[in-house]
Amino acid sequence: HNRRFDMHRFRSLARRFARAQPTPRIGVRSFAIEVRHVARWASCKVDNEGDAEKIDDLIVNQCMPKLKDMEGFNGMRRLFCKEKLDYKVIISFEGVENFTAYMNSSQREQILPILDDAKKYSTTGEFTFQNFVLDTFSGEHGQEATSALKEDDPTAY
Repeated sequence: HNRRFDMHRFRSLARRFARAQPTPRIGVRSFAIEVRHVARWASCKVDNEGDAEKIDDLIVNQCMPKLKDMEGFNGMRRLFCKEKLDYKVIISFEGVENFTAYMNSSQREQILPILDDAKKYSTTGEFTFQNFVLDTFSGEHGQEATSALKEDDPTAY
């Protein structure tokens, strides 16, 4: 039986093959959210506002100077809930490469003992750490949502 090459059939199969979705490989994750900035979040509960201020003193005065000149460092933010006594500090970096460099840096090695000292003000004696993809979405006037809260605003607590 002599088969003749059918160009029409070949093109049809090629189009069908091109449209086919690849079979996901087991153990491989793909993400639709692009990683432009990475944030590392450290959180704990404190017994009182005074303990939060003591953590602030350690983190802002001792950690920040070690971070501020690092390549891709975007800044540090602190969140404190006066009602639930939740304390959180967030540092952020531009790109995964800069974040990875921080995680393997001598600066981080210098910060770890400071964090160990700050843990004594946590109700559990520990911080919880988590890494996030960070994106900032602005309001209609180009301000971040959190900038709308004022220090004297009782609804901020």
